[in-house]
Parts: sequence; C-alpha cells; structure tokens
Amino acid sequence: MADQLAISLRAWPSDDKATESLPYLIARINEQRGSFRNITEASLEEEIQAAKAGESEDPQADNNSLADGEDEKAKGEEFALAKEDIIKRVAEAYNTSSQALDLVSLLLTSHTPKVAEATVSPYVKQMIPFGSLGAEIMQATKEAEPEETSHDSVGLGWRMRSLTRSADSLLGSATRLEQELKRESTYWQQVLEVKQAGWPVARLPGDRQTLGVRFGFGEAYAEFRERGLVALRRDADGNIDLDHGQRWQGEKRIRVRVVKDGRVLAERPTISMGDDKSLSQRLLRARNSIFDEELYHELNREARNLVSHEVRCVGGHIRFPYDDESQIEVSLVDIEMEEPPNASSEDTTIPAAVAITLRLLLTHAHRQNLQRRSQPPPPITDTPNARPLYSLLRPILEILQHQSTRRTVQSELDTLRNAVSAAGLSFTSVELSSSLALNRGIDGFPTVTCTAETLMNRVIRPHHSKLTLTLPNKTTLLLDIHTSVFPPTFGTSFQLTTTSSPSASAVADMPHVMQFPNVGKLREHLWHVTSLDVVAILQTTAPETGWTQPSGYQAELQRKTAAMKTKNRLSIDVGPEGLKASWTCDGKNGSRLWKSDSRAEDGVSSLAEIMNEQFR
Repeated sequence: MADQLAISLRAWPSDDKATESLPYLIARINEQRGSFRNITEASLEEEIQAAKAGESEDPQADNNSLADGEDEKAKGEEFALAKEDIIKRVAEAYNTSSQALDLVSLLLTSHTPKVAEATVSPYVKQMIPFGSLGAEIMQATKEAEPEETSHDSVGLGWRMRSLTRSADSLLGSATRLEQELKRESTYWQQVLEVKQAGWPVARLPGDRQTLGVRFGFGEAYAEFRERGLVALRRDADGNIDLDHGQRWQGEKRIRVRVVKDGRVLAERPTISMGDDKSLSQRLLRARNSIFDEELYHELNREARNLVSHEVRCVGGHIRFPYDDESQIEVSLVDIEMEEPPNASSEDTTIPAAVAITLRLLLTHAHRQNLQRRSQPPPPITDTPNARPLYSLLRPILEILQHQSTRRTVQSELDTLRNAVSAAGLSFTSVELSSSLALNRGIDGFPTVTCTAETLMNRVIRPHHSKLTLTLPNKTTLLLDIHTSVFPPTFGTSFQLTTTSSPSASAVADMPHVMQFPNVGKLREHLWHVTSLDVVAILQTTAPETGWTQPSGYQAELQRKTAAMKTKNRLSIDVGPEGLKASWTCDGKNGSRLWKSDSRAEDGVSSLAEIMNEQFR
C-alpha cells in the first residue's frame, strides 16, 4: 500500500466572468472599503507601508477575515459541483461503453456464441436471444469514372443556354408589349370616337376601374335607366365589346300590324340599321332596343286599365280596335327572329303612324318627368308616391276613334247631300277646323312653326272637329265633334248649334244648342231638320197660296179652300233611303223618292217640278 500513488481527480476551475465584471468589482470595493470618498492616495500609501512592516491598522480587518471565510465556503460548494459533474460524465462513458460492448457481443453470438456469452450483460441476455443480430462484409462500390466532357465545356453550354433563354424571353416580352400597345391604342381610339360622337363616357358606379357609356334615357324609371349603362370591355384584338350584363336578351323592336280575323292587312317592317357594325351604330341599336322595351312595358301597364275600351293583352300582343272590323296589334319581337312582313300588306301608313306616335308619346312622358323633377318637391308624407301611368294608348284610341267618327259623319252628310241635290235643292257641308290637322300653305308645308311641345299637346288633348252645314232654306248649323276617352265623355259626343235660320222656318223654333251621344241620334236629327227646312222652302215657293204647316215639328203642308171638300197634303221625309215626297191632291195620292245615288241630270224631276205639276 505504501507503493500506491493516490491521485485526487478535481475538475479544472472554470472562470466566472461575473466576478470579473466592473459592476461586481465596484460593489466589492464599496463593501470592503466603503465609499470612494473615504479612499485617498495618502491612506493607500499608509496601508502599503503597513503591509510591508507586517503591521495592519486597517479598521476593516474583521471584515476581510469574514470575506475569506465566505470564499472558502464558495470554493467547497464549487468542489462538490465539480465532483458531481465528473461522476456524471464517468457514468455516461461507462453506459456508452457497455452498450457498445453489448452490440459487439450480439454480433459475435452469430459466429462464436460461447466466447461472446461472457461479455454480454445480464439484461441483454434476458431480453434479446443470441444470434438475432448479424453482419456481413460487402464489397465497396467502385467510384464512377470521370466523364470525358470537360467541366468547362459543360459550364459554357449552360451559360449559352441561359443567355439564349434570356434573349428569347426578352424578345417575347417585347413582342407582347408591342401587341399590348396596339390593343390599348385601338381601345382608346374607339373610346375617343365614342366620346366625340356625343355619347357620355364615365366610370362604372360599381367598378371604378372600368369605363362605361350611357346610352339610355335619364328620365326613364330605374329598371330601364340602369340598363342604359354598359361597360366598355376590351376583347382579344383590342376592340370594344359592349357588356350589357345578364339582363340583355338581344335587340328588340316594336312591331305594329293591322289584323282582321287573324289575317294581316297592313304591317310596317322593322327599320333596318344596315350592316354597319361600328360602335356608334351598335350603341344606337342598343338604345332603340331598350327604348322599345320600356315602351312595350308601359303599354302593358296602361292596357290593364283600358279593358272597357276593348284593349286586350293576348299571347304577348296588345290589341285595340281600329275600325268596326279590324284591330291594331302591337308586339315586341326579337329583331333577329322577326318574320318577314306579309307580301300582301302594301299600305303601311297606319302601322307606321301608330309606331311613330307611340315613340313620340313616350319621349313626351320622359320630358314631363324632367319637368316634374325640376319643380319643388311636394311635402313629405308617410304614403309613398305612386308611379304614374303614361298616357300612350289613350291618345291613339282618341285619334282613331275621332277619325272613324269623322269618316262616318262625313259619309252620312254625303249621303244626305246627294239625296237633297237629286231633288234639285242645295245642301253644303264645310269643315272649319280639326285638332288633328296642321295649317298648311299652298306648297303643302305648315304655315307656322310647330314645336314639339305644341305638337304633342295637340295629340294628347281631347280632339275637336267643327263643320258648317247649310240647308236648302239657308239655315246654317254648326256641328262640333268632341272625342275623349277620359271622364266624363268616355267616347265621342256631338253638339249641333243653329247659327242662323229664317224666322218663318220651324227650325228657328227649335233649341239652338243640342247634344247627341252617338252618330245615330245625330243622323235622325239631321234628317228631321232637313225635312223641316225643305217644307219651309216649299211653303214659300208653292204655285198656290194657302199652304200651312199644321205642326211646327211636322214636315207636312196642308191647303184647304171653300170649294174643296178634301185637303191637299204634301209631306217630306228624309231617311236612309233618301228624300221622299208624299202628296194627296184632289183625292189622289202620289209619292216620289230621290235616292242618294241619283242625280238631277239623270232625267228625274226635281221637287219644285213635282210641286208645280201636281198642285197647279
């Protein structure tokens, strides 16, 4: 045992950088020496001299001894920590070496199990059977032979390929940039043409990055006003593509026909815009389409309230009477699917006039909306303002009904004039004025300037026509024809005014102003007035005197003398067959009828000749 050498294993002390820092040193000096204000150069020299002489009169000696004890304690703790660290590392090394030994021993159990059994740990013997781990010796793979191509050539090739790709990419970018520039130039050039053509161009309200053009009508209602704004999209070639949105269903047009028993009598073909596909023409066609769609929509709304005037909505068509036998049909058709007009429909005057008038009336309604919007708004109420109905069909119905009534009245007056003229008497009718006629000069042009407002007011207001009738006895009548589908008339009324009449005539005793609800009542009254007027003229021109009229409202003359036992009678009756004179002379009866289709030149005796012949 005396020959054995004892070695103390101690870890090398580590440097504590915290004890060497300046804050730590300053704190330690303050603890040992106190404040720096108590330390002077003289006191330090005295301590040095006292240390050399072995004497120390430092008042803080006790503190130094206490500090030394604390250092010893810290060193003991440091030693214990170092010892634990060494033991831990030794245990780790032992564990690693044991595992390595077990691994090698398991490998050897496949070849020499008895030799390897002595080195295997008991835990491995219990958990892993011998021979479960084996190893084989494999031949190392040979390194690949170096390629013959030089690395410099490969690098040069890659660089050339990269440069070629870069050049191709730059050329492609330049080509795309040039094409994009051409497309942008084409797009903005067409936008400028649209702007110069007068179409308003602005940004879309919902997409500020997209330009749009407004071709609709600002005074239309919201559902059609919003559709009048389309986006100006750019297609692949740079041309402008009009994006109408999902509600666009193609170009529509209003078609007007005159039909009778399902057969087309007259039809106006749709106005063709030609084959011009320019942007301005496309905008114009789109504007006309949305205008006709709004027109047809408003016509349907108004037609529901005109059922009493025989207006019907059947199968996508709006029909209203034109005359006693035919009807006018209005429909909205797709311009691409429209059927060609009937070859037999030659007269397109009425369909064209109705189509133009309907469009003018809708434009007038837009103008009225603008005027209402320009006025101060009404007081705010809880009840929302109802959307007013446009008067589109009512003026058309008034015009057609007034014209039909005028034709009927004129036909009745012509028949009456022909019958009276055939009897050798005079009867004239002159039209003084009509609300449908413009004052025209000799050359056929209006003599005064007619503004759009004046023209449309003349169309939408109730219509009047005035005629002057001169009867055989110079009695003058003024006939006023008034047509309105609005209350209180709801149709056509007639007013007959007696302007002048001989005092001896029975017509002078009749009311000067008379109203008639229809043409039949007016016709019967004209027949009766004409009969009375003819009797009055015969009373003054008879060859013999003594003729009297027994009743003021009876078209009959009587004459009786003392020598006569019977009365001579002469009665005049104007009716649908013509003018009929019936007489009784000396007990003999006779009659003569002058029809409306007979003339005085046909050899028929006049009424005056019959009078002279029978009562001379």
